[in-house]
Amino acid sequence: MADGRLQGHIDGVFVGGPEGFAYPALWENKCLGSKSWRDLEKNRLAISKPVYAAQVALYQAYLELHEHPAIFTAVNADTMEIYVELVPFDAALAQRMSDRAVKVITATEAAELLPRAFADQTHFECRMCAWQDRCWRTQS
Repeated sequence: MADGRLQGHIDGVFVGGPEGFAYPALWENKCLGSKSWRDLEKNRLAISKPVYAAQVALYQAYLELHEHPAIFTAVNADTMEIYVELVPFDAALAQRMSDRAVKVITATEAAELLPRAFADQTHFECRMCAWQDRCWRTQS
C-alpha cells in the first residue's frame, strides 16, 4: 500500500481444511521463547502481543480477509508446543494502525521528526529497539 511504503508479508491463507474453521482465513505464525509463549497463552494475542495483533488486523483489512477470523499460531521454540488462536477482524485497530502508517509516511516525506514514544531512553521498549542509538542521537 502507499506506493510500496507500507509493506508486509503474510505467512499464508488457508482456503480449506478441517471443520471448526472458516475459509478463506489469513494465517500468521510466530516462533516465541517459553516466557513469551506462556504470556501469549495466558493473555491471548491482543493483550500479550499488540504489535502482532495490529499486523493481523492490517493484513485482514488490506487483503480483504476480514470475513473470517485469522488463524494465529505460535510455536514455542523451547518445547515445540503449538498455540492456536482464532482472531476476529478488529476494524477499529486496523483503522488506527493504517492512520498511524499515514502519519509516519507523511512526516517522513516532509522530513519531520515525530516525537518519541517514551521520554526516557532507559524505558524497556527503548532499550530493546534496534533504532535506539539513532533515535536518541538525532532528537533532543
